[in-house]
Amino acid sequence: MNWLDAVIIGFWQVAALLPGVSRSGSTISGAVLQGFDRTAAARFSFLMSIPALGGAGLVALKDLLETGNLMAELPAITVGFIAAAISGYACIRWLLHYLQRHSLYVFAGYCTAVSVFTVVYWFAVV
Repeated sequence: MNWLDAVIIGFWQVAALLPGVSRSGSTISGAVLQGFDRTAAARFSFLMSIPALGGAGLVALKDLLETGNLMAELPAITVGFIAAAISGYACIRWLLHYLQRHSLYVFAGYCTAVSVFTVVYWFAVV
């Protein structure tokens, strides 16, 4: 991978701003179109999520510190953090194993269906 590959895959990440488009799905698809195998594409996609998740975590931490009740919430936050870390690791490990043997066509169909439903619903409401 070179810097141009990373920039192109980063532009695919922007597609996730559209309703129903998965950030990881779009970046994995972009990497596969750049010639990477599915497993390497998924690994890079997960690495690309670190800045976004880190930023969201900092915003949430700022909000939590502003509530002034951090000590009362600390046990629940700790349990939630540990549960999220364990389940996140397990899901990523499962997905990487899955992608070694299967394609993303089912996931792409799901994302397409959710996108169509979201756009139709939005036009029906607005």
